[in-house]
Amino acid sequence: LEFRRVLFRSGGVHMSIYAEETMIHDGLDVGFIGEVEISLPMFLECDVMDLEAFADIPGIIFRKDGKIHRTRPAPQLQNVDNAHFPARHLVDNSLYHSFITKYKNFTCFISSRGCPFKCIFCEQGELKFRGRSAESVVEELGVCYEKYGIREFDVFDSSFTINKPRVIEVCKAIIDSGLDVHWSVRSRVDCMNEEMLYWLHKAGCFRVYYGIESGNACILKTLKKDTNLERMRNTIELTKKIGIDTFGYFMVGSPGETPETVRETIAFSKTLDLDYAQFSKVTPMPGTQLYALYLKEFQEDYWKDYIRNPTEQISLPRPGCTMSDQEIQRFCKQAYLEFYYRPSYILRALGRVKSLEELIRSAKVAFEMRFASDAHSSG
Repeated sequence: LEFRRVLFRSGGVHMSIYAEETMIHDGLDVGFIGEVEISLPMFLECDVMDLEAFADIPGIIFRKDGKIHRTRPAPQLQNVDNAHFPARHLVDNSLYHSFITKYKNFTCFISSRGCPFKCIFCEQGELKFRGRSAESVVEELGVCYEKYGIREFDVFDSSFTINKPRVIEVCKAIIDSGLDVHWSVRSRVDCMNEEMLYWLHKAGCFRVYYGIESGNACILKTLKKDTNLERMRNTIELTKKIGIDTFGYFMVGSPGETPETVRETIAFSKTLDLDYAQFSKVTPMPGTQLYALYLKEFQEDYWKDYIRNPTEQISLPRPGCTMSDQEIQRFCKQAYLEFYYRPSYILRALGRVKSLEELIRSAKVAFEMRFASDAHSSG
């Protein structure tokens, strides 16, 4: 029997944007476009040798008689509680961690889909927000805790704090469950308040990752970050006051960026009471408004060409930014040095250390952060 190879894309935008380009490669017979909770079960129930049956499955693209066929779009899963939990039994959860993980075992966790905001560098912008219920969240946490011994969770939602009543409901459900879990979330500074922080802390959330992006007001406006520097400062201070660690994301190379604005961002980062910071080179990614600006300015679809003929990935020029990649890389390294190797930061970091093991881990984090700009870019 012929072995049918299948490309599953259960998230992201790759197949949604470049489905036909991806399918030109002979190693692929079937691709899934968008969310697969509805289309994948239909595919698994049909005879994969019967290509005629594929036409009735929504959200797939397949090859038949040497031609590419695309079916009607798959509907989104409206009730995300109906999505199955990840198959964590297939991996050893003790092997996976982030560079600042505190506990083992560790796993990533998704509690919602979509984001109503319009940041130009993110493909999730303006997608309908669909949050799981508190009962569903606690059920999955309980399975992870009891069955797999997982103690730390990185909640990878675009912004966990979009729906404030839901945040508090989830936190109260975790507290009522008695689960002794440690978790982190991602948030915007304008989607956080003291009440939420109180319940997050009480429910075991020990770190919030904030998208700061820039210390220049004009660049923030260009990025469509509907906030200001004072709001950022106040939210960070409030988070620390509650007792939650803070992590700030910054980008270098946005439209309108200059050496002067980068220096403003570095200086601003040092005025915030952040426990960690990441400085990333901007990369225009498919499906974003930033990439639309790239297409308009440079008149080429780099990612489409790359999908068709994968070669060594290059550093793309950045729309609206005349700084060279080498210059941006140099500023990223400078930002890490200035942020992490300040005497005040080192003393504060040492004050948090409670054991030799934690001291070694902190030193390793500092080293990895120093060279993180070589490996990370913002999308």
